[in-house]
Amino acid sequence: MAHRVNTESRGGRTVYTLHDDATGATAAILPSYGFNLFSLKLPAAGQVREILRAEPGFAENPRNPGRNGTPVLFPFPNRIREGRYSFRGKEYQLPINSKPHAIHGFAISAPWDVVEHKADDEGAYLVGRYQISKNTPEMRQFWPTDAVLQVRYGLAGRRLSMTINVSNPTAEELPYGFGIHPYFRLPIEPGGDPEQTRLILPASKYWVLDGYIPTGEIRPVDDRLDFRKGRARTHLKLDDVLTGLAFEGDHGVCRLVDQALEAEFRLRFDRNFRELVVFTPPADGVIAIEPYTQTTDAINLEARGIEAGLRRLGHNQQDTFSIIMETVG
Repeated sequence: MAHRVNTESRGGRTVYTLHDDATGATAAILPSYGFNLFSLKLPAAGQVREILRAEPGFAENPRNPGRNGTPVLFPFPNRIREGRYSFRGKEYQLPINSKPHAIHGFAISAPWDVVEHKADDEGAYLVGRYQISKNTPEMRQFWPTDAVLQVRYGLAGRRLSMTINVSNPTAEELPYGFGIHPYFRLPIEPGGDPEQTRLILPASKYWVLDGYIPTGEIRPVDDRLDFRKGRARTHLKLDDVLTGLAFEGDHGVCRLVDQALEAEFRLRFDRNFRELVVFTPPADGVIAIEPYTQTTDAINLEARGIEAGLRRLGHNQQDTFSIIMETVG
C-alpha cells in the first residue's frame, strides 16, 4: 500500500503523520492542540518541500496557537468587537484575548478527539472532532448553543484535502463562522528571492476596517489590495479582509507562485467560503491566506442589518465544506 498513518509521541503529545510513499508527501497533525496541521510536505520542482511554517519544536511545546501551522478558527474566525455580542435577545461577553477584542474562537488550542485514522489505496486519512461542551466546557457559557466541528484531513498524491462538518446537537439555533489561518512559505524554497514570487488571489472587493473591525462598508479593491493579476511577496504589509471572490467552477483558487522554482502552491476552497483574510506576519518568506465563511465580527454586523456571512443551524442540521492544498510543477 502506498499510504500510511504513523503516530509518535513528541514531548508527551501524540503526532499523527499521513504519508504518501509514491510521492514522498507527508502531513503532520497535532490533535491535542487545535488539530493543527503544522507540517505539510509536498512535491515541488523535483523535491519534496515544506509548504507550511511553524516554530521549531512546535509539536513538543506548542504555543502561539494563532501563529503556527494551520490554526482552526471556530465558532468564529478573527475578531468580535470588544468580545461583546447579542443573539436572540441575550447579551454575551467573551473573554478578551486580543485586546480590546476576542479573537479566533475556542477550538484553536483545544484538545480534540481523534475519531478515525486509516490508510488505503485511495489515501491516508485522519478525522478529528471538537465539541464546545466536551473539549472546552469552560467556554460553553460564552456561546448561544453547543456545537460540533469535525475535520477530516486526507493526503493522496500531491494533494491535502480538508473536509469540514459543523453540526448542531441542541434544540436552539446555532450561529457560527468557520475559517483557517494557515501560514504558507513564499518563496517556497527558504532563502529564495521574494521578487521572484507571485501572489494571485481571486478577490475584487474588500471590507473597510477600523482597528481591524469592519465598518460595514465594502469597496472595490485598490492598487494595494488587487492581487488578481499577481503581486510579488516583497514589501507587502497586510492584515485585510478581502471579498467579492471569483470561482473557477466549484472552487475559488489562491496561487502562490515561486517563479525561480517554476512551481506553485494552490489553496482551493468551495463556494461556502466568501472572505479571504490576508496577513503578512513579521517573519520573512511567510504569508497567511485565510478562507472564511464570514467576515470579521459578522455576528455584530448582522445585528445591524449588514449581510456578513453569519451561518445558522437548527436542531440536528449540519453544513459541510471543503478545502484543498496542492502543488503544481
